[in-house]
Order: sequence, then structure tokens, then C-alpha cells
Amino acid sequence: MTERWTDERLDRFADKVDRYIENNNDRMDALSRDIQQLIQALYLELPNIKAEIHSIGEEAREQRETLHSELVEIKEITRQQAIVAQTQAESIRLMIEMLNRKQA
Repeated sequence: MTERWTDERLDRFADKVDRYIENNNDRMDALSRDIQQLIQALYLELPNIKAEIHSIGEEAREQRETLHSELVEIKEITRQQAIVAQTQAESIRLMIEMLNRKQA
């Protein structure tokens, strides 16, 4: 046998539903406030984040320029050393030729 829904029982049930909705609304309001605070914090921090990213980009650019300059310098030193080595090799070859002529 099923129970009858009296006015009093319906009122109690409606009150429970209202309290449940109120509690959920309170939790939703609290969550909404928390999310709003997090968003505000993010907006406040955003300029710092952008500045950090910009700083990292500038640092990378400076390092790239430094490395490029060093590479150019190394290439020039290598070129000069090759010229010196070639000149020395030519001098040694000439000395050997002169020695060979003296011995001949």
C-alpha cells in the first residue's frame, strides 16, 4: 500500500527541495566567486607573464647574436690559420727544394 501525499508531507518535501536548491546555489555562488578571484589574479599576473616571455625572447635573441658573432670570428681565425699553414707549407717546400738543389 502506498502512502498518501498530504499537504503537510508535500510542504515538508518542498522545503527539503528548497533547502537543497539553496545549498547548491550557495555552493555555486562560492565557486563562482572563487573562479572570479582566480580570473582577476590571472589578469593581474598577465603583464608579468608577458614581460617574462618577452625577456626570455630577448635573451634568446642576444645569445643567438653572440653565437653568430663568435661563429664569424671562429671562421675568420680558421681562414687566417689556413693561410698561415699554407704559407708555412710553401716555405717548407721551398726549403726542401733548395736543400735538394744544394745536395745535387
